[in-house]
Amino acid sequence: MVYTRAIVGLLALCAVAQCQRFDALNKYIIDKAAGTSIPVSAASKSLNVSIGMTLIQLTSLDSKSGDAELEAWMTFQWTDKRLSWDSATFNDVTITRLPVSKIWNHDVILFNGKTSASETLAVVHSDGSILHIPPTTIKTRCDVSNYTTDGTVTCSLKYGSWTYDGFLLNLVSRSTSVDLSSYESGGIAWHLTDHVATRELKHYPCCSEPYVDVTFTLTFQVKGQRYSGWSIFS
Repeated sequence: MVYTRAIVGLLALCAVAQCQRFDALNKYIIDKAAGTSIPVSAASKSLNVSIGMTLIQLTSLDSKSGDAELEAWMTFQWTDKRLSWDSATFNDVTITRLPVSKIWNHDVILFNGKTSASETLAVVHSDGSILHIPPTTIKTRCDVSNYTTDGTVTCSLKYGSWTYDGFLLNLVSRSTSVDLSSYESGGIAWHLTDHVATRELKHYPCCSEPYVDVTFTLTFQVKGQRYSGWSIFS
């Protein structure tokens, strides 16, 4: 009843102030978002957060040090029922966009490297499902131990929640591989020869709760080279 009166008030105010199409809806969502707490309703349930990677470009890769820089679109999906709304009440709007700073956001990070992500809006659906795809620059150190034998370098990018265990945040992989639909392979000295995504559930002696991570493993091979033993021939 309280929310109904609030919605009516917002719509009436917008009618007078000539609000834009999404103003009343976005204010309604943000006002009830409770943005700092994870959307878990019971102790027996965890929040599923899915993660995926769309590889855009290998910017640089040093075959000696293993230092690499990549561009990717990281995809995150989860559901927060607190953000749901009745589309009929808001002119049949079923999708809106909101800053992630205004809603609860996961703390899934890259454990073995550094990332820099562009500030992008999250797509929020009327059922409370959320899609966030920040373009991300990734810097990491890859494994070069096989470079002198077969010319390959393997980059393993391990993601997980920084503070939530698996009882609260269940990290799942969107796929068993990396999305290459937007990958730009030209202009670099490396072929991408393999790519997999693996989910791992770990238990430690200290604790009863599980910890979940997803690792994206990318294998690159230098172009235009043939390898035999420890020798390199073009």
